[in-house]
Amino acid sequence: MSPKIRVAVSLLHENLSRPLRVADLARSLEVSHSRLSHLFKTEVGLSPAQYLKKIRMEKACQLLETSFLRVKEIAAAVGYNDHTHFEREFKKAHGLTPLQHRAEYLNATVKDKPA
Repeated sequence: MSPKIRVAVSLLHENLSRPLRVADLARSLEVSHSRLSHLFKTEVGLSPAQYLKKIRMEKACQLLETSFLRVKEIAAAVGYNDHTHFEREFKKAHGLTPLQHRAEYLNATVKDKPA
């Protein structure tokens, strides 16, 4: 992975809870928006925006499975100001609402424990 894309990926991971535009990311890396998008898609397989959404949803899953945070708090922690928008995006990505995901995870965890 090229150094610029490595830095871009790192910045995306470090700023999950902040609103982050691809244009700002490109400016910080001193490349054009289109050049960053092209390089990112070539090297990562997703656009920067798609990758950001993917890692936000992964972090949301982790928080749903390992914390007792409310959905509103998780939405804010992964960069969504509107928790209903977050819930729609989460359901689109995972086929379940955040609360359904948590319940399913907890049920599976309880079933896996020996009696």
